[in-house]
Amino acid sequence: MLCPKCYGKVDKQAKRCVYCGFDMRLLEGASNQEAKRIRKTIYKDDILYMKGIPADVSKKKLLLFSIFLGLFGVHDFYVGKFWQGLYLCISTSITMTLAIILMLMSSIVQNTIQIIFEFMTIFQGIAVIIWITDIFKIGFERFKIPVYSESFSEDKTK
Repeated sequence: MLCPKCYGKVDKQAKRCVYCGFDMRLLEGASNQEAKRIRKTIYKDDILYMKGIPADVSKKKLLLFSIFLGLFGVHDFYVGKFWQGLYLCISTSITMTLAIILMLMSSIVQNTIQIIFEFMTIFQGIAVIIWITDIFKIGFERFKIPVYSESFSEDKTK
């Protein structure tokens, strides 16, 4: 298992990280809802990314969002990973819009739109790869979810 603070390799039964001294027991009370709230405050640097599913996140809901709406980044928005969700949403939306316009336009304008569409499929290809890997990461509990606990901030002062 990896330490969420320094990403050093830690034994599963260890209570502290041997590299940074982070108390691994603090992860038990960590919350994704708190991480979403804290992201807007000065303590945003204390948010950790934990592999596995915290208690306040439904694995079934996360997996269903990922399978059916994952290309639009809904599963990332659900756990508070705004920028990755935004990338997936924008790349998918623009590519789908261009595909529809390409089907409807005349052949004169179609050549220009087709060049733009071919360029956008590169970004859509990246989005599809992210989407598929996220489905497997969620299924095998390897998806990193932001979590926060007040004890993360208190631990810094010690």
